[in-house]
Amino acid sequence: MAPSVAFPSALAASSYQTPGGGDLYAPLREKVIATAVAMGYDRETMVEYGINWSDDHDPFGHVKNHCYPRLMTMCNMRVIFSFEPYLKEKYADFMNARSIGCLVKSTTLNLRRPVTFPDSLIIANRLTEVLVDRYFGVTTIWSLRQQAIVAETRGYMVFFDYNNNLPADMIKAGGVYADLYNALVARKDQGDKIAAKWEAEHPPKKQKAKL
Repeated sequence: MAPSVAFPSALAASSYQTPGGGDLYAPLREKVIATAVAMGYDRETMVEYGINWSDDHDPFGHVKNHCYPRLMTMCNMRVIFSFEPYLKEKYADFMNARSIGCLVKSTTLNLRRPVTFPDSLIIANRLTEVLVDRYFGVTTIWSLRQQAIVAETRGYMVFFDYNNNLPADMIKAGGVYADLYNALVARKDQGDKIAAKWEAEHPPKKQKAKL
């Protein structure tokens, strides 16, 4: 594993916790964000989370395993918040499980590298498939100090018709729901094009070990 970025002091190493995120972390942040965008991840729904020594560590000095789903959820909620311009007057109903909303159906977590304090994480989402009643995506976490991916989840959300207690077909629902479906398809297609370019330019390296 590549060593973490070194800082001149403990105070500097935790400077991501200062207002503005800390000057020493700015180039690390910019590099990770640029990489994520080049990989097809959505810039507008990204989240940054600074590791908190007292809350996030397990007895072994690593970030707790159950922290990662919470961080992924923070990003995935921002994805849902991005639906507002398309749902318009139906957005409040969508968020409050009235008529049509959405819910998590499946998710898997892959922990790739341990994370320790001090560090700050960038969490980003990319849609991988959009169907009329659900959408699939990958949510990935980068460490600023390691400048590497440390965890990712893959899963999908189901659009749900709470009035009829079944998955909602967004095309048949029409109106703003069809608008949202079409917007997500366009977002996914754009991400696919960018991701394909990245993958062609950065073929996967052979892993030294596989757990």
